[in-house]
Amino acid sequence: MGAGACLGDGAHAYSLGLIDIQAGATVAQEAYLCTASHDFHKPAQPLTVSPIVIEPDAFIGARAFVLPGVSIGRGALVGACSVVTRSVPPHATVAGNPARLLH
Repeated sequence: MGAGACLGDGAHAYSLGLIDIQAGATVAQEAYLCTASHDFHKPAQPLTVSPIVIEPDAFIGARAFVLPGVSIGRGALVGACSVVTRSVPPHATVAGNPARLLH
């Protein structure tokens, strides 16, 4: 976690892989950052791990779910209860399930 970054009350950081919460970024209460899943295309369903990067001054809303391999760009905003399946560009606002670009 970078200087001034915040991981809210009840947030989960499932950190089998790297979670990089950079300076001034906020992860609100009960958000879930998940760096691992399974490869369901293979019979053994092996574990897969990918990092999550939350760039400076980004905001992850309450109860949002961020999937493995996602980056949240500098100053981006993720709406509450959103499911983020793809990386979010800097200064963008996304919301929904799956999260979609609002502006």
